[in-house]
Amino acid sequence: MFYFKLAWGNLRKNNTVYLPFLASMTYLVIMNLLMQVMVNNPGMRSMPSAMTVHSMFSFGNVVIIIFSIIFSFYTNSFLIKRRQKELGLYNILGMDKKSLSFMLAIESLLSLIAVLLVGLISGSIIAKFLFLVLKKMTGFGEDFVFHLSLSMFVVVTVFFVVLFLLLLVTNILQLMKTNPIELMKKGEAGEKEPKSHWFLTLIGLISLGSGYYISLTLESPIAALSVFFVAIILVIIGTYLLMITASVTILKFLRNKETLYYRPKPFINISGMIYRMKQNGAGLASICILSTMVLVTVASTAGLYYGKEDIVKQRNPSDVSFTTQLVNDQVQPQLNQLAKEHQLKVDDSLKVDTPNINLVQQKGTRFQVFNGNDQTQNGLVALKIWTEDDYYQMTGKKANLTENQILFYPVTGEYSGKTISFGDETYSIKKQIESLKLQPKINDIYNSYILFVKNTESVEKIYSALETTGAQEPLAYSTEVMMNVSGSQKNQKEFTDGVFSYQEQLNQELSQQELPSPSMPYARASEIERDRQEANQFTGGFLFIGVVFGISFTVAAALIIYYKQVSEGYSDANRFEIMQKVGLSHREVKQTIKSQILMVFILPILLAVIHLTIALPIIRKLLILFGLTNNQLITIVTVIVVAIFTLCYLFFYWQTSKVYYRIVKRN
Repeated sequence: MFYFKLAWGNLRKNNTVYLPFLASMTYLVIMNLLMQVMVNNPGMRSMPSAMTVHSMFSFGNVVIIIFSIIFSFYTNSFLIKRRQKELGLYNILGMDKKSLSFMLAIESLLSLIAVLLVGLISGSIIAKFLFLVLKKMTGFGEDFVFHLSLSMFVVVTVFFVVLFLLLLVTNILQLMKTNPIELMKKGEAGEKEPKSHWFLTLIGLISLGSGYYISLTLESPIAALSVFFVAIILVIIGTYLLMITASVTILKFLRNKETLYYRPKPFINISGMIYRMKQNGAGLASICILSTMVLVTVASTAGLYYGKEDIVKQRNPSDVSFTTQLVNDQVQPQLNQLAKEHQLKVDDSLKVDTPNINLVQQKGTRFQVFNGNDQTQNGLVALKIWTEDDYYQMTGKKANLTENQILFYPVTGEYSGKTISFGDETYSIKKQIESLKLQPKINDIYNSYILFVKNTESVEKIYSALETTGAQEPLAYSTEVMMNVSGSQKNQKEFTDGVFSYQEQLNQELSQQELPSPSMPYARASEIERDRQEANQFTGGFLFIGVVFGISFTVAAALIIYYKQVSEGYSDANRFEIMQKVGLSHREVKQTIKSQILMVFILPILLAVIHLTIALPIIRKLLILFGLTNNQLITIVTVIVVAIFTLCYLFFYWQTSKVYYRIVKRN
């Protein structure tokens, strides 16, 4: 009972540092319970994009678990540092380390019980609210219902019991390694004056510059996917080294400027920071990296969510598209019949037989088969070759082409040449088409061109010329049907179901047939409303994960700021008290604190915004892989996210500066 009362009293006396720790752990319980609800929801399996969405939330669950472990140890390190003087005093007064360990165990048990009770109860309520928000954002169906089971509580409880046990073991091991005098001194120990490390500063500049260079010079979206994490690691290394080493070098340079240094404000700020800059640098770098993660995560996921309509329209130039690997003249009549049965009007309809051509590589005006050896994948083109009969079907106009003439339509990208060469065959461009029905211009990973030639003999001639530049399969044609329809929403839904039933029927009937691409199904259908629903689920789920991550990283940054202010405040309290005794006024103390905190804590957010600005090119290229090519939208969303986060950051700064001042001022 004695140890219980002692542990309870310690928790109450140290509420300044314990309450933020308990609040952060409670928040982590809520986040982990929320992810359990999302990942283990039975309705997840019944959604159209079930595997994708479930994988997304499973990834989010893993990230939150890893984040919980790292952040728990981080906040615990601040907590135990503030307790070391107190533990040393207990040890001197007669409590051996075994008794101190038992007392810490009771404190951990009380903290665990409080965190789990508050976290699981409030988490159940918040999870229900956020579940409804997610359902609204994504449009998940009626099968996706709120499900909270005993197993979810058990998983979260076991995880945090193990986590608290690890924290307790860490604290006890640290306690066992030190003697009472060291414990008394450690709570107040500042950092020794760090040395200037020009070599590490240079490494930091090279790392940061390399990360920036990758982002600014990368051209291929495919390459962006592979080097994105390399750039992130380089920027993180550069940020930490520059915050720790370059800041010390600058402070020492300022200290050598006598006309600047020997004034009250600069003297206090520079002398106060330089002796603990190693610790400050690591903390500020952590705040900067967390802030950058918030900005990048929320800006990219919000951009995807608000650009989902652009993504859907880019992927679906027509309301319905239906493709078969081999020529099938029955597809268009069947789709027309389905539209008639469901009382829909066919506004536009187009059927073309397209030769199957591998990706080609453009080098100036010459095109050749892409052999895969060029790792940069520069100049890749998705090429379609149609005949002048197809052109007449689409436009109602005659092309009147000769054998060596083509009409050229750039669906994606631009082409300024007057001729196009395939092997030894060269064709002159009679006309470059500005627009084409059912084939609107889009932005994509690769350039995409449509060529209209005189007849099928011309198609075969081009195909034979391409064979001389690389490996090609025997020439085969696929059928592509595109339609725009209008009618009631109910009839359109029934029509869509009929289209996909027809797709399944063809795939079952022709599953044993030899196909040009055996790994692909014979028939593939796409319908804009169904794609819109799946895009809404995908981007909505992505935004939800992004917001959860963003809030988690923001809370982490806020708590690091708070702990830094408390830790620095206790370290500076005696120094400011001496300065006030020799004549420094409360007003001067407050002004000094403002300038020091402003100088220290504005730096991370400024650097985070710079990181984000440099990262925007590579972020845009990654979003192209998801189909989002609206750079203006991405920029607007990013500016809004930066503005909101900066306001939150300044609010944290304002609140923590008051905590710091209350600690250091003389009553």
